[in-house]
Amino acid sequence: MPGTPFEPGGIASRWSKTCRRKTALGYGRYLYFLEQRGGLDKNAAPASRVTHRLLLTYLEELEQTNAGYTIPTRIQELGDAMRALAPERDWGFIKRAAGRLRATTIPAMNKRARLPLLTNVIIQGYDMMQEAESDAGASALGRAALYRDGLLLAFLAHHPLRLRNLTSLRIGEHVKLDSDPPLLQIDAAETKTRQRIEQELPSRLAHAIKTYVERYRPVLLRARGRWHRPVTNELWISRDGSPCSAQTFQNIVAKRVRGPDGRPLSPHLFRSMMATMVAIEAPEAVDLIPVVLTHRSPKTGERYYNLADGLSASRTYTGFLQEIERELRDVDHRKEEEA
Repeated sequence: MPGTPFEPGGIASRWSKTCRRKTALGYGRYLYFLEQRGGLDKNAAPASRVTHRLLLTYLEELEQTNAGYTIPTRIQELGDAMRALAPERDWGFIKRAAGRLRATTIPAMNKRARLPLLTNVIIQGYDMMQEAESDAGASALGRAALYRDGLLLAFLAHHPLRLRNLTSLRIGEHVKLDSDPPLLQIDAAETKTRQRIEQELPSRLAHAIKTYVERYRPVLLRARGRWHRPVTNELWISRDGSPCSAQTFQNIVAKRVRGPDGRPLSPHLFRSMMATMVAIEAPEAVDLIPVVLTHRSPKTGERYYNLADGLSASRTYTGFLQEIERELRDVDHRKEEEA
């Protein structure tokens, strides 16, 4: 429970619903490990179930069945659970162990080898929107879906939101096209890290969103597929006239974008693409990454927040994207002229 100023709640009272669920699942995995070994005493106090010897055995089992950052994550989840269940004990040694494991972990999947250049994805997105505008031979629904898909790619490149927030975007509430400048605004209560998102929509992207809202979203709204669901002011509309689901976004990105290795991408990888691009193209501005991605770090959060708020960070990030996109298009034009 959240508690009151007179009777403050426990540590978990300050966690988000997602964090509480994730920690509970992590603790449940540890209990299952104990049960499988015949060592789960259901009447025992939670603190008595966690010893250094059992932790070492648990870690050995995790290393046999998991890979990459899953292992330190499972250890951290257990530590967080114990901090909530037995706050009278010092569980910092579990948190420190998770940190050491994370620092020495080799990712199970090399993301960088999978990631295309983010500005190439932006160019692809705008080319798709232009094709939708000019392809008179395609059906109205097909053109609307193509424009939406291209807009989604450009939007994610500039504003790499988590799927939950991407799915819930509403016109006028989160996407404010009539403000000056146009803004993307999401309240802190709606985000994973409880940090408010306030970012400026680049003028070109804002114009593309307006075109979609006025010309192509109505076409999608008129569709009535088998799984149709009612629509209010949701921004993203599927081909069956319903609000887009998280799975719809997964399908669109997997269909439209592939990495250098030919594998399809997911919407979440746009966040890695953003961080990689800034780190490579503008290493002096890496402090913008957690601001744009709304990451929360106990060690560096204050420094990041003092550096830039969401609006100034989004403007700087957009400037990087626009400069690189101009350079890429100049190279393409020169190649065409030489050919």
